[in-house]
Amino acid sequence: MPVVLSQIFSPSDRVYKDAEWSLYHYPRQYFSRITPYDRFIYYRPRGKRAQRDDSSHYFGYGILGQPHPDLDDPNHRYVPLIKTDHFRRLVPLKDSFGRYYETESEQTIQGQSAVRSIGDIAYQRILAAGDVSSLGISLAPSTEEIAASSYYGTPVSIPIDDFRIAHEIPQGAGYIPRADQPPDVYESANLQERARADHQRILRLMHVAATGRGASCLYNNHVDLIIDFGDDRTLVEAKSLNDLRDAVNRMRYGIGQLADYQVRYRAELRGAKPMLAFGRPPDRQTSWIATVLEENSIGFVSSEDDRLVPLNQIARASRLFS
Repeated sequence: MPVVLSQIFSPSDRVYKDAEWSLYHYPRQYFSRITPYDRFIYYRPRGKRAQRDDSSHYFGYGILGQPHPDLDDPNHRYVPLIKTDHFRRLVPLKDSFGRYYETESEQTIQGQSAVRSIGDIAYQRILAAGDVSSLGISLAPSTEEIAASSYYGTPVSIPIDDFRIAHEIPQGAGYIPRADQPPDVYESANLQERARADHQRILRLMHVAATGRGASCLYNNHVDLIIDFGDDRTLVEAKSLNDLRDAVNRMRYGIGQLADYQVRYRAELRGAKPMLAFGRPPDRQTSWIATVLEENSIGFVSSEDDRLVPLNQIARASRLFS
């Protein structure tokens, strides 16, 4: 059954760790309402501060992905928004006859509920009022399809993101919106991965190891981690590995991201050495990944039993371990 997701715009007003157009964070009371690969409609409630043009309106729609746990709080989950699109026209709560779109009557909506189930007819009526077709989004690639393919990146002319000091690895995606500019599909896929438990765990292990050896750490909406020892920098791209059969694709995607960021953030990286980090080590059948990365001058590490483990010689020789 389709759902309406309430999305507060201002991060300072939010209780949850959302990344708009990419990731939705929700508590246990809504677990049963989120169904993998069902449809959703975005709704913008009124904020506590200045109101926006889209306040109290439906403003977008899309497809939900597969929910996964919040590493830091078992009473919350994340669901990736694997396909999204804006409405061409904002849709108010009521139609021209004064009936609520969600309830299809004059009965008011349950506005205090952040996740609200709606019927198929109500869903289609809201889409029609937004001047979109439910078929249009089916032609767009999903973030799951992007993450399972080779990484092609985005033009280096797009605005780059400022780096922030990582005093700790932020929960969720650590995303800071850029005004009204939504993340592109590659950035969205990356943000969704950041919230996964093994991705969070490997970055936290690397952060502890780096800061314990005197390094500072940086990150932004694109780059998972820069480890800065002053005279020596490492660019880290972390990849979840929920299924060991995906190890080769995860490697290829990670190599593409590292190559993209080395160009896009050349000035900021100052010759940083690339390193790929897996949420867990690959199995014996794909252990040759370590050699491929070694021969491409890329370090390789993973987490194993809550330990940070170097998987090739470049990693073993890095300041993280030596």
